[in-house]
Amino acid sequence: VFRAFPREFYKSLTNKQFLKFILSHKTKIMAEVTESVEKVEENTNGAAEKDNEPSQLESSIIRQVEYYFGDTNLARDKFLQEQVAKDTAGWVDLTVLLTFKRLAALTTEPEVVCKALAKSTEMIVEVNEDRTKLRRHPDNPLPEQNEETRKEVQARTVYAKGFPVEGTTIEHLLEYFQPFEKVVNIQMRRRPEKKDGNTVHVFKGSCFVTFATLEQAKEFVEKEKVEYKETNLLRMFKADYLEKSKLEHAEEKKKKKQQHKEEDSAFTLPKGTLLHITEIGADSTVESLKEAFGKLEADVAFVEYKRGEKEAMVRLKVENTAKTVFEKLEGGKITLDGVEATARLVEGTEEEEFLAKTIKTMAERRNFKKNKGGRGNKGGKYQNNKKRSAPAGDNDEEPPAKK
Repeated sequence: VFRAFPREFYKSLTNKQFLKFILSHKTKIMAEVTESVEKVEENTNGAAEKDNEPSQLESSIIRQVEYYFGDTNLARDKFLQEQVAKDTAGWVDLTVLLTFKRLAALTTEPEVVCKALAKSTEMIVEVNEDRTKLRRHPDNPLPEQNEETRKEVQARTVYAKGFPVEGTTIEHLLEYFQPFEKVVNIQMRRRPEKKDGNTVHVFKGSCFVTFATLEQAKEFVEKEKVEYKETNLLRMFKADYLEKSKLEHAEEKKKKKQQHKEEDSAFTLPKGTLLHITEIGADSTVESLKEAFGKLEADVAFVEYKRGEKEAMVRLKVENTAKTVFEKLEGGKITLDGVEATARLVEGTEEEEFLAKTIKTMAERRNFKKNKGGRGNKGGKYQNNKKRSAPAGDNDEEPPAKK
């Protein structure tokens, strides 16, 4: 309004005339004043909001600390649970948390952590008054850990596959999932592998991603296409993946069983290889029987004998060699540990029945070893493979990317 007239105009006005001028333009002047005030307030609020917006480092600190005290980690982290239990109010010293490698990699300063958490929009972690301790926010307690909770979490957890096996880190996944609404946990799936004599855990190219709500998980699964570095990700709910894996495992087990059955039915033992021994002395052993027949140039495959018994069955490796060995004996007699024993050839139906029984026993023993993992009765690769408690931040699951 004032800029619409030159200065000389205002100088020529008396006080009464100036007041009259202002009153005549009152509405427009008030509108301009109001607009100016609003702009000042907007700029002031914008600056305040910008000051309260966490930096990249602060966002990482918030994400890491809230992961430690989040539903997924705190429910199973034995070390952190012990620290919480030491204080009746559940406070944990910041000095303890700063020993966790992932947080320590971001900062070792307690005040930096407190300033970052002050900018969090979540109600997961509370800082005490003297800014030296943290705890799970009492207004947002940990959900009761029961089957219902487990199923609820699994219902909003998604299986995603298609990430590069080599070179993919949790930082890459955190950055990738950050735009999605709203990821609360990422678990990289790994498998044990031997390398230079040591066991290393290799990324399988897939992960379990837990969303804040079932609706958000559905939206991610039902997207027409989700790509990671030009590779379309395979996506399905975790429950569906586990069921699919269970069926595939059962089918694979069925195929292997059928394969073993076919192998067993095709397996045969050479005929003309059996000698039945009687009148054996009390001091004879399997080793002494093998040694005695070895002197007759017999290639012994197996001796069925228990010490103290008077009978044994000797099975040779090469077909039709039992008769050759037997012909070397005078009157079918063989001396075993100073005692003269009697040998005879096993032929016909008796031979067939014994070989069939032996084949069955061998198949059962072979299948038993396969089922036990073939590791000297240690129960295969999953026996005694229990996870040990580790300090927070050292397990396989990783904190989410915050929105």
